[in-house]
Amino acid sequence: MSMYRTGAGLIAGLLMTFGGIASAQEPTMEKVSDSVYHYFSFNYSSMVVIGDDAVLVTDPAFDPRGAMLRAAVEEITDKPIKYVVLSHEHYDHAGGTDPFTDAQVVCHSACHEVMDISPFLPVADIDMTYDDLLTLDLGGVAVDLVHIAPGDGIATTIVRVPSEGVVFSADMYEPRGFTASEFLEDKNFVGTRLIFNEMLSWEPTYAINGHSNGNSMDALKENSVLFDRLFEDVTAELRAAQKEGIPQMWMAMFNMPNRIKYEEYSSWNNYEQAFPAYVRRMALSILHGG
Repeated sequence: MSMYRTGAGLIAGLLMTFGGIASAQEPTMEKVSDSVYHYFSFNYSSMVVIGDDAVLVTDPAFDPRGAMLRAAVEEITDKPIKYVVLSHEHYDHAGGTDPFTDAQVVCHSACHEVMDISPFLPVADIDMTYDDLLTLDLGGVAVDLVHIAPGDGIATTIVRVPSEGVVFSADMYEPRGFTASEFLEDKNFVGTRLIFNEMLSWEPTYAINGHSNGNSMDALKENSVLFDRLFEDVTAELRAAQKEGIPQMWMAMFNMPNRIKYEEYSSWNNYEQAFPAYVRRMALSILHGG
């Protein structure tokens, strides 16, 4: 299957360059349950699920890493890789499918809304889409692809292996850190909050985060608490301002970052630079829908 438009080599090279620091670390393939592995390389995570009949992987990211991921899977099983699941539509996660020539590429249906208008960045050919829930049977192991709400982008997919208590998400949270403001512009914080709450309601025991090694359950729980609190505080500010009039409510959205401060999070990475942007993004998500 033909995977990329013009510029694939360029973006792959850039990703390899930006991943240079992480490349010094040897790739890891950690077994986290009977059927699930966590592959980590170049600062990207992939879930690997092995059933009796087939294998599913997530987010190869870019072709050189995808080739490494395929080789790593082939070292632990001779089952065919049947599915490559993309966590969302953003280009650094929607690439890397070219080495998986016999697999079906799966993404939420909203992926097409972004990928089909890309002028030159690498875009996978999508073989299968879904809207709310898609269950893939690997033979003895079922994998759920779940769209709860827009999170990072509009095509946010959470991958869940219910029988194993493992979940996978990408670009939704950082362990004790705040994402740089430049990368918040496509995030819906109201949707992100709903996603966190739903994921935790499943009571997973292992959470694979798109850019973190190891189990990120603690980070998932801590970020859920943060987003619940931020949602409540921002909503309260908007409701108070609304009593004074619609213009005052809109002005409150711009003034809130000067008033809402969570000093107990100041030890988290990038707090000073990024936390005001978190307040703005939550306010914009509530008041403007995105």
